Amino acid sequence: MTKELDLKQLHDIRSKPLKIKLFGKHIQHSKSPLLQNYSLKRLGLDWKYELFDSDDIALFKQFLNSDDCAGAGVTMPNKVRMFPHVDIVDDGAKAVGAINTIYIRYDNITNEKKFIGTNTDTIGIKNSFLYNAADLVKLSKDQGRAGLVYGGGGACRSAVYSLYQFLGCSKVYVINRFAEEVVAVRDEMIKGGFTGEIIHISTPQQAESLETKPLLIVCTVPDFEPQSDKEKLARQTLQVFIDAKEKGAVLEMCYHPKPTTRLYAAFEKGDWKVISGIEAMIYQGLAQEVLWTGYKWDDIPVSEVIEYVYSNLEE
Repeated sequence: MTKELDLKQLHDIRSKPLKIKLFGKHIQHSKSPLLQNYSLKRLGLDWKYELFDSDDIALFKQFLNSDDCAGAGVTMPNKVRMFPHVDIVDDGAKAVGAINTIYIRYDNITNEKKFIGTNTDTIGIKNSFLYNAADLVKLSKDQGRAGLVYGGGGACRSAVYSLYQFLGCSKVYVINRFAEEVVAVRDEMIKGGFTGEIIHISTPQQAESLETKPLLIVCTVPDFEPQSDKEKLARQTLQVFIDAKEKGAVLEMCYHPKPTTRLYAAFEKGDWKVISGIEAMIYQGLAQEVLWTGYKWDDIPVSEVIEYVYSNLEE
């Protein structure tokens, strides 16, 4: 139905001054422009990555259809709302139930421009573990361990998908204050084509009863102190895994307003390998660049980009 841009088209596009925009609300704190504008410049492209702080889909589609659009990022609250407004949603994004990237390809018969929605958050999570804890990923997979996600919001779905589909977890446990949110995640992901098993872990007693504990954990909640009884119960349930005899690796997705969150510190104190959410942001962003630009992963100076982002986080 679609084809990759051929070499001539890639050269034509790369030689033009184009724009990529992030479509979301309340995104002024985003570090994506820091990442993308540096990396695009290093690739020799005269492209600009800008914020599009809005939930006005009609206005955003004007940008998508403009001649200077090279693609787009999508974040809350638009990740689900944009589904009907792209030509194709790939299978991974359908299973997650959200898109965070729109890239352009051309129909192989008519050469008509097509907008494709995908989800690179899953790749960001996958690469965060593979580049920082490959030995634990292998051990988890070899032993058929379950994965664990803390939180049942939007980021939970990408984490569940990545743990099961990319990192070899046999099933995925989810700790969340509301059981109905986990049921919604499970039902909607299965409806979208996800084939894994998602199990709600609701109490410390249930967590203690598990024969083996996960080696791979993803935390997907904001950095706040639990207030309600249900929030405190969820946090107590997570503590069982933090205190488990066998330690693994945890990806703390939250890095705003600072990378060292409460959970980051708690896992670090518990002798876990802690991976900052900045890593996931970087890896998902570079996966987006591969789709937007047509460059291969090996063409991107990944290590240099990582060093630059960490060195300039205060900007």
